[in-house]
Amino acid sequence: MKTRFLMQQTIIAAALLITCGTANAGLTFVPTDTATRTEAFNIGGFATLPVGSTLSIGHLDYTGPGSQTVTYTFLGQESGFNNKFYDNLGGTTLLESDPIGTSISSLVSVLGPLNFKFEGDIGKFAFNGGHWDKGTSIGLIGTNMVVGSTTYQYVIGYNDSAGKKHLGDWDDFVIGVSAVPEPETYAMMLIGLFLIGFSIRKQKVR
Repeated sequence: MKTRFLMQQTIIAAALLITCGTANAGLTFVPTDTATRTEAFNIGGFATLPVGSTLSIGHLDYTGPGSQTVTYTFLGQESGFNNKFYDNLGGTTLLESDPIGTSISSLVSVLGPLNFKFEGDIGKFAFNGGHWDKGTSIGLIGTNMVVGSTTYQYVIGYNDSAGKKHLGDWDDFVIGVSAVPEPETYAMMLIGLFLIGFSIRKQKVR
């Protein structure tokens, strides 16, 4: 009876862990600097973020566990240039001409910076976790952010060419990013928690 009870408690704990852990499962934004908006962030669907408001700039990393499907969704732009977003791992692209809400996805299993980049005016690139061409940068707009009827784990914005990476509004190309674990990752978590519970039970019996 005790073993059965322990198994039930382990499964409940696993379910709670999975449910609670999906808030920012698999992703984390790593700040490398801070910046102050010199123009208002004011694209549709968002509250206006005024001149003088601050944000973190940096890169978005995959933290696991296992394999997860990472989805990038185009949320809008305010730019005089023809900016683009490239998911280098999936080999797909988001364009300013795409409808708001257009999404692309790829399966990620390697820890570290996600393999994507933004392209701005005349081939200016900002590589996530890598080189930013002069005047470009990647900024954090929000976490667990509701845009329309969808919650995105991270919303990040691209600054295309304001002269310096610290100047601008970071609304030149905005995407929402979320990660969902593959079914086998959930299974591994359940098995791991069960083994921990079984080990604790065994120690108590002794």
